Amino acid sequence: MNSTNPPSSSKNENSFGKLLEQWESQSEQEKEANSGRGQLIEGTVVDVSPDTVYLDIGEKSEARVPREDFSETPKRGEKITAILKRRAEGVAILSKKEADQRVGWESVKDAFSNGYPISAKIVDDIKNKGYLIESEGIQMFLPASHVGVRFKEATEGGKEFQVKIIEINDKTKTGVVSRKTLLDEINGEKWEELLTKVKIGDKITGKVVKIANFGVFLSIYEVVGLLRQSDISYKKFAPFKTDFEIGMEVEVVVLELDKENNKLSLGLKQLKEDPWEWAKRELEKGMVVRGPVTSLTNFGAFVELMEGLEGLIHTTELSWSKKPPHPKDVLKKGQEVDSEILDIDFENRRLSLGLKQTLPNPWDSLSANVRAGNILDGKITGITKYGAFVEVENGIEGLVHISDITWDEREKNPLGLLKKGQDIQYKVLDVNLDAQRISCGLKQLTEHPFEGLRKKYPPGTLVEGKVKSLVNFGVFVEIEPGYEGLVHISEIPDGRNANLEELFKVGETIKTVVVKIEPNNKKISLSIKDFDKAVEREEMAKYIKEDGSPSRESIGSFMNLNNNR
Repeated sequence: MNSTNPPSSSKNENSFGKLLEQWESQSEQEKEANSGRGQLIEGTVVDVSPDTVYLDIGEKSEARVPREDFSETPKRGEKITAILKRRAEGVAILSKKEADQRVGWESVKDAFSNGYPISAKIVDDIKNKGYLIESEGIQMFLPASHVGVRFKEATEGGKEFQVKIIEINDKTKTGVVSRKTLLDEINGEKWEELLTKVKIGDKITGKVVKIANFGVFLSIYEVVGLLRQSDISYKKFAPFKTDFEIGMEVEVVVLELDKENNKLSLGLKQLKEDPWEWAKRELEKGMVVRGPVTSLTNFGAFVELMEGLEGLIHTTELSWSKKPPHPKDVLKKGQEVDSEILDIDFENRRLSLGLKQTLPNPWDSLSANVRAGNILDGKITGITKYGAFVEVENGIEGLVHISDITWDEREKNPLGLLKKGQDIQYKVLDVNLDAQRISCGLKQLTEHPFEGLRKKYPPGTLVEGKVKSLVNFGVFVEIEPGYEGLVHISEIPDGRNANLEELFKVGETIKTVVVKIEPNNKKISLSIKDFDKAVEREEMAKYIKEDGSPSRESIGSFMNLNNNR
């Protein structure tokens, strides 16, 4: 889009209608704008979705910022300052756009008070009346009569140009700017002298004349140039104000010379080698490097290898434990650490580091005691929604899955039976060295309840129980509290033709015989039809035993109902 002829916008016309009126009539009647947008909060980017940027602000829940507030997609680990708008269900809703505008407005006021020029871009053309421009996130009005000479050339292609603020309104956070006034104030002789002595790329010494929120102004041969914050250090968002003083001499590099727009851009970091160029030459995967911890977040720790070059140790790379620790539990800010380079992405300037790789892997020295079937003692180190972690040895943890805590299916909250720090005895169920995973169990320390029932009630055992429910395929009978068996209709005399509701009542006691108990399927099969036969066989067994004949055990095949089916 040609910035000198942007499309008209009715929205912008409405927004700046009063500004036009103020400029033409010098009226002071305006509605008071919203103020007090809330507290300024600094956070670290932890994740980005198509419509939301998530920040770690040191609270339990991550704060949220609309993605549309960012001109470029922020990267994980980047520091962001935003304004607290509101809280919704404990989640902080922030606005980076308003924070930028607040900071930008302070810069605008400072420039207006001290007469400094500002850089701006055209946002919209307001029907030949002038232009809507934006600087530091603040939109202001540039009247057509104040555009100055060679305006099209200075702004085509969306280029920034410099203007001078000639009027501001603190209530509406808007103002009026003039390019013509600035050009008239520029001393052509000073620029001519500068251009004869300096060219782009030259190293030059300047004197600090102003320190702003966004950078430092230096005088070079009496022409004021701007050293932006982004050109001071390769380290993003590095504090800089305390490094400069008014009157201080600083060596810089000339980045841009634009006499027509009175634009002199300077650089300090360009005096040093780009740290990523150094990284391309000196670093490779697998190397062990050393540096101080610069920041700790919920997802990892950042380590500085040199100014402007940081690597991330993700939480999963801090320890060999399957349950990643919080970075603050392992490292401290400022601590010097050794780490291994896991990956280098030169294109996106990302460096992944690992701390655990510099430490002995406890899985390589796992003792022979840690084998499936062995019973061990340990302490519960943590509880999650899917189970409890137990310390096995040397920092290795095993998982007791929630399904392996108790045999009691009536227990609604098995995890409530355990506490962090509790000493327990457990059984090793599986050891997977390749996956570095150990599965443990507590319920396996005792016999499966259905296995106990199977031993107690072998096939052919007579048992009385209460009718618990009637279904179209049989009757459920409780033989012990919490254990029900099914009398299938095929095990009820003439069951397929009988009316079960007439034959049985819920709560009444009936006599059955055990057909079989299947522990793996948790299934108990009963029979009423064979009850009389079982009674006869039991009487015969008693008779034989009393007569000195073979015992019941010796005729087990005769007594087993399964052998007659």
